[in-house]
Amino acid sequence: MSDRHFELPARPGLEHYRKQAKHLRHAYAAGDAAAGARVADVLGDRAAGRFLLSDAQFVLAQEHGFRSWAEFRAHVRGRGAAGERPVSRLMGVSPGIYAAMAGTLLDALRRGDPAALRRLRAYVPRHATATPELRDARLVIARELGFPTWRELVSFTEKSRRDLAEHRQRRRLLRREAEALLAGDLGRLAGVTAEQAGTLLTLLAGSEPVPGVRLGKELGVPRAGVEVLLDKAPDLDLPLVRAARSDRVAFVRLLLDAGADPGARTWGVTPLENAIYHGNTEVVDLLAGRAIVPGALWTYAACGRLDLVRACFGPGGGLLPGVAAARPDLADTGAGFPSRLPPSDDPEEIVGEAFVHACQHGRAEVVRWFLDHGVRPDVAPYLGRTGLHWAITGGRVHVVRLLLERGADPSVRDDLLRADAGGWLRLTFAARPHDPVARRLRTLIATGWIGRGRA
Repeated sequence: MSDRHFELPARPGLEHYRKQAKHLRHAYAAGDAAAGARVADVLGDRAAGRFLLSDAQFVLAQEHGFRSWAEFRAHVRGRGAAGERPVSRLMGVSPGIYAAMAGTLLDALRRGDPAALRRLRAYVPRHATATPELRDARLVIARELGFPTWRELVSFTEKSRRDLAEHRQRRRLLRREAEALLAGDLGRLAGVTAEQAGTLLTLLAGSEPVPGVRLGKELGVPRAGVEVLLDKAPDLDLPLVRAARSDRVAFVRLLLDAGADPGARTWGVTPLENAIYHGNTEVVDLLAGRAIVPGALWTYAACGRLDLVRACFGPGGGLLPGVAAARPDLADTGAGFPSRLPPSDDPEEIVGEAFVHACQHGRAEVVRWFLDHGVRPDVAPYLGRTGLHWAITGGRVHVVRLLLERGADPSVRDDLLRADAGGWLRLTFAARPHDPVARRLRTLIATGWIGRGRA
């Protein structure tokens, strides 16, 4: 199953679920509307005559994707919590968006779409040959976002929206202080509290701390004002992980120098993972210069550390133990990406993950090494995205050329957007179609198609 959302407790044991079943039974007997809706969703009108503890247990099992309480009980007893990793995936998205995603998935399931069926089989244990239902599709979406059930996803989605509204309110209340930061007004900044200093630094870590003011890789504000806040803020780790996501290179450097922890997991993700996922190679290089966290084959490849990549393989070419302790998952970005299917222990999949992230960040030396050691140029370990797709979104002309020279197929489509190489190019450069990099990539892709007889 997928990793749990960062706000959920550690995986509970069987006694926790027994108590939940008892609570559901009592709530249903008391006429609680929410309990009634849950029971009706699974049992329909069958609960009207009687609703026993065994019925409540069956409802819980079905909500978690199992055919019976016995199957669910065996799963809980056997799973343990080893390797569990918290994730952060909600960014104030409306529950209706997730409901629409479930509806789209259900349509694909009923069409027999292979990618949709793979998602269903991975996340809904009860499914065999039965016709998929809406609650099956909803459970897949919930699992892909780190939640055990659809009900918990909806609950925490609503909480996320409340938290986001509170954040926006704090941002409005700190508008004058944020403007003082941009202007270098040290007098006004001297009066902010520690909590306000932390909020202002988190705002500065984004690309638009004040509406209408866009910041890029440079610091963009007088450094003296930032240093006032750095001295006051109780925590620098949240600003760091956000700055890594926003490609705020100079601010990342300043936060690291001030003592921010490059290895801290904030909102379920490390700064390095966030920078890798968002294609921010300068930030990746900056963070890797301090520490590569997590240390794994895919992060070493994304950082361009061929020496560390080589060290992940034994004398016979096999992967060494521990090099895949951490695995990539784009859902960790909180940017609306669905999760991958649960990762397997297949060495080809593990190596493929490292390969595509090396392509994403333009690590041609690492890409070439993998190709020389038998990696297929069209390997697509998750979401169906090949190294060519990743290299195009990063504008990595030299890697695109290398992949095409080694046989990458521009016609391959990913599972998420169903886009081929040309489609990814159009999506990436939609706002700047005449960019020189876009023109060079367009020529390379066209050449690749011609080389395969698809002129």
